[in-house]
Formats: sequence, C-alpha cells, structure tokens
Amino acid sequence: MVQSYMEGSNDKPFRGRHRCNCFNGNGNESSDDEFDVFGNGFGESMGTASSGDVCDFLKSMIPCASVAERNLLADTALILDKNKNHKQKDGFQRKIVTDGLASLGYNSSICKSKWDKSPSFPAGEYEYVDVIVEGERLLIDIDFRSEFEIARSTGAYKAILQSLPYIFVGKPDRLGQIVSIVSEAAKQSLKKKGMHFPPWRKAEYMRAKWLSTYTRSNENVSSNNRNKTEELKEEFPESDDCCGEFELIFGENSTLNPEPSISSPEKSSGEDEKVKVRTVVWQPPAVKSKEKL
Repeated sequence: MVQSYMEGSNDKPFRGRHRCNCFNGNGNESSDDEFDVFGNGFGESMGTASSGDVCDFLKSMIPCASVAERNLLADTALILDKNKNHKQKDGFQRKIVTDGLASLGYNSSICKSKWDKSPSFPAGEYEYVDVIVEGERLLIDIDFRSEFEIARSTGAYKAILQSLPYIFVGKPDRLGQIVSIVSEAAKQSLKKKGMHFPPWRKAEYMRAKWLSTYTRSNENVSSNNRNKTEELKEEFPESDDCCGEFELIFGENSTLNPEPSISSPEKSSGEDEKVKVRTVVWQPPAVKSKEKL
C-alpha cells in the first residue's frame, strides 16, 4: 500500500505501461487539440516543443527531486497507510499527517492559503501541509490527483491524470509547473468535449491553492502560548520578589518580638519558685494533747 502511494497509482493503467501513449496518436481520439494546448499556454520554449517532448517534461517533473523529498514522501505514505482504516475527512487526515511527521522530528504544519477575487477567477481558500527541511519549504498534498479530476475527460487527459501521484511532495516552483500543464490540458479536454470551462479550473486559480499567501497553524499556536505566558507574568509577580517580601515580613516579626526568645536565669528561677509555692498544700500544725498535772 505504501509502495502504491509512492508510485502514484495502484489502478490499472489506461494504455499499458506507457501512460502517455495517447500523445503519440495511439489513443482512440484525435490528439491534435491536445498538442495545441502546450504550444499556446507555456511561452516560446514550450511553443516549439512536440507533444512527446511535453509529455516527457511532465513525467520528469513528477518524481521527487531530492533525497529529502523521497524520505518525506515515504514517511507521509507510511503515516497514511497506518490510518487507512479510519474514514476521516481530509482535514483530519492532514492533522494526522502533521502530527505524525512532527513526532518523527519534522518541522511540519497545516497551511491555510487564501486569495482574493480577481476579474478572471473567484476568491477561495485551501489547506495543505508543509515541512521545513534544512531551511527549504516542501509542500505536501495528501490528495493531489483528485484536485484535477474532471467529467467526460479525453483519453489524453486521462493519461495525464493517471501520471499524477496521489501524494505530492516537493518545492513550490515544481508544483506550480505541474499545475500549469495539467490545468491547460484540462481546459483543452473540456473544450473538445464541448463542455464549459469554469473559472475555478483555470491555471491561475489552481496555482493559487498552493502558491498564494498562507498561514502556518503551528505558528499561531506558539504565538498564542507566548501571549498567555506574558499575561500570566503581568498578573502575578516574579517568584524571587515574593520570596523577598516574605523574608522581610518574617524578619520584622522576629525583631519586634524578641522577648520570647530571650530569658534571664533569675526570672526563670523566680517563676519556678512561685510555682512551687503555689503547689504546696497547707496543713495545720499537729496538736499535742495536754498531760494531766
């Protein structure tokens, strides 16, 4: 199960082992429109590329680019596999992944991105996980492929969708390039099927999910804890000062009442004598009987 997560799919491929055969004209549908999308959407460098080159480029962008990414992907897949029997919502699964990675020593957090409305697409928000590894920020999406599923897709787009991993782990720039290619392919697929292309399927909107302004949840928690600590410090004085006040009070008491700790021998003996006198029981003198003359 973990291996299937890392490979990106445990389903039966649509076109054998080569998932992009439809770009070479081997699919049941014409792929001419699929070729045009890459020439029109990615600048001059992609405009002169053939369909095979574009497919190879997409395939080269999907695997992890470093050892740190591969290790992070393996740990994430293992955490999800251990909790596969629990049917939770994505939000709870993200928390499980974040807590699990944190227990392994990662600086992980749930990130919430948010973007404003623009003339071309609506406002929105999205959640994913990020990890800081050696000063670099790596993004984790535990259900990456499902974000690009569309209805009535062409054979070419099905091949692209199958090439995407279930779990994405990587840097933001690599993620942005993948999102741009797949989003434009989705546009051409819907166009060929005669379906409306909604604004929330545009590449700009899709990139905003992971690349817009975000907030890390653990930073909010730590800042709240710091604020509470400062409030407690203001409400209660420092412990050293309190001890000093107590010492001063006890010191004053000891100087104001010195008599109990000091006693003179004469006074003590006098008190002892008084106690003895008070305790003596008086007895009348013995009466002698008078003798007869």
